[in-house]
Amino acid sequence: MSVSILVPDAESHLSIYVINSLSQIKDIKIFIMSNEKYTPLRYSRHIHHFSYYIKSEHALDWISNINIEIKTHQIDMIMPIFENGIETIIKYRNYLKTNKVCLLPSFKNFEIAKNKWLLSKHLLGNDIPSPRTILYSPQHTFNLEQFTFPIILKPILETGGGDGVYFFENSEAFQSHVLKTKIISDQIVQEYVKGYDIGCSVLCENGKILAFTIQKGTMLNSNPFRPLLGVKFVFEDDLYKTVEKLMKSLHWSGVAHIDLKYDAENKMFKVIEINPRFWGSLDASLMAGVNFPYLYCLASLNQRFDLPDYKHIDYLNLKGLAKSITKHKSLLFDFNFISKNTPMTLLLLDPFTTVIKYSLLIKNSVLNKIKMR
Repeated sequence: MSVSILVPDAESHLSIYVINSLSQIKDIKIFIMSNEKYTPLRYSRHIHHFSYYIKSEHALDWISNINIEIKTHQIDMIMPIFENGIETIIKYRNYLKTNKVCLLPSFKNFEIAKNKWLLSKHLLGNDIPSPRTILYSPQHTFNLEQFTFPIILKPILETGGGDGVYFFENSEAFQSHVLKTKIISDQIVQEYVKGYDIGCSVLCENGKILAFTIQKGTMLNSNPFRPLLGVKFVFEDDLYKTVEKLMKSLHWSGVAHIDLKYDAENKMFKVIEINPRFWGSLDASLMAGVNFPYLYCLASLNQRFDLPDYKHIDYLNLKGLAKSITKHKSLLFDFNFISKNTPMTLLLLDPFTTVIKYSLLIKNSVLNKIKMR
């Protein structure tokens, strides 16, 4: 079955991972839209057609551009991949000239999932394990005695990759930060869970889990609140039951990645937050044997499939691989591990895109350093 898929928000940094997965299926034609004219994916060998539209502040302009693509290219399925695109299509899908949109949650439940304060209240109300969470507003007095330290301060809405998240060992450190930093928007304060990081990626329809993987952190980033550099795919029955209850409570449709921590003191898995979109370790899921974007497409086209198994592999992203090689030089010559447990094979299949991507990253890094001088 030949299917044409349009990714309308391909300017997202996550788009390359989605394309890597979709490109594994020969009968899929991938169309992308972007408000960035020279995005690396424009030059990908996996892309059937690239369209550039100037960014507009009006959501309906973006929807109109999607309608142009639908008519011009006979698109079979619209697959938004990042928060803004998903939210816009949920809100304005009645303006689309097609009903062929990938499975999406209701607007209400999407807002609960992406808003950490609303989610904390939802978790508490549905008896789903989570760390104690309080709303911190700059306009109101905050009683630190409510908490056992350490604590975490974080934005209510995702800022990307752990930015804006702060860890405080004691009340003095927290008060010092508040005095020095001009906090103008509401945040959440959350008790820090002592234990290990673990996550669950899911594809759901009306609250039922159609596909999932569970991955335990094996290598932290230099900033522990940024994405993991290494994971091991595992199965934890208690965690699965917690996630299953969460997805049912949200009547969730579509993809999501749930961040959890294992509470070593209370011997339970606690939900930290939900990313109501695709995730940065999508290549890892693919290497473990679960092609989430493809299954997402099948489920949205009402094509049934069995709950897929996944391999319990160790996985390192490029940064994690480089870090491991500096410690264990012999890993550089372990071609079997590199090909099966890292994204290197996927990168080599689309080399021009990879070269452009990292050239732009290096260029931006150099320019930022110059600006800071």
